[in-house]
Amino acid sequence: MTPKKKVLLVEDHAVTRVGVKHVVNSSADFEVVGEAEHSSQIAPLLNETRPDFVLLDLRIPGENVLNMVKDWKKEHPHLKVVTLTMLDEQPIVHSAIEAGVDGYLLKSDDLSSLTKNLNEIASGKTVYSKNLKLSFNRKPQDGKVANKKEKQILTLLGHGKTYQEIGTEIGLSKRTVEYHVGRLKDRFNAKTVAELIGRAKEQMLI
Repeated sequence: MTPKKKVLLVEDHAVTRVGVKHVVNSSADFEVVGEAEHSSQIAPLLNETRPDFVLLDLRIPGENVLNMVKDWKKEHPHLKVVTLTMLDEQPIVHSAIEAGVDGYLLKSDDLSSLTKNLNEIASGKTVYSKNLKLSFNRKPQDGKVANKKEKQILTLLGHGKTYQEIGTEIGLSKRTVEYHVGRLKDRFNAKTVAELIGRAKEQMLI
């Protein structure tokens, strides 16, 4: 008999966790071997349980989990990372794709299709929720996907760094950083740096 594939469930809402765990454990192919409610719990559980999948809610307490995906995959090359989230905004979906997720599923999907999707991902496919088609056809919200340099600037702004400190850290002049921040404010329809940071966090860019 083929061993079940191991799933680490990352979800901070207990009711959702119970429902998803029941669906996964009821299947012939998968079992939940660990549960995390905070971003700081994920890496230790990866090392402890060595799962085949991380089933990932994007908005959990702690750090932005999308920033961690590449490190997880580097440490665990066989690992498949699949979102299970309420967030269907285009910038967030694109950030997840850029981070290297193997599937983007929504909590609004029929849960009965979850293990079918996981099996497709296990076979090497990248699977996206059918409900995302509606999202991709919608007019984009304020802001756009930030490039690598802009993400660095946004992240450092979020850490309270000054323009001069940001420039020193990433090899730009203070004036160039100011230029990038000005463009980001325009694109995200933000009047202040604080508002810009808030919008970037909403879109899971930092």
